[in-house]
Amino acid sequence: MEARKEVRMHRADEERIRAAAAATGLQEADFIRQAALLRAQEVEQRMTLSILPVEAFEAFKLAVAAPGKKMSGLAKAAEATKGLLTDAG
Repeated sequence: MEARKEVRMHRADEERIRAAAAATGLQEADFIRQAALLRAQEVEQRMTLSILPVEAFEAFKLAVAAPGKKMSGLAKAAEATKGLLTDAG
């Protein structure tokens, strides 16, 4: 075991988890860990998957691949702020 986590929860939640863990034949800690890992996987998938319709995604890919346009006002603003922010690392 490399890490230990403590969780505070309402008694009703604890009872639900205890019953569900028992129903699946798992120890409570294993049940909680598996549930947390499943939720983490769902979040990771949502962060990497596109939810755009196919046509919209194709249009997005074309727009990203298209050559950029120089916007003089934006270029001037970027030049004026050059050096104001530095890498903190």
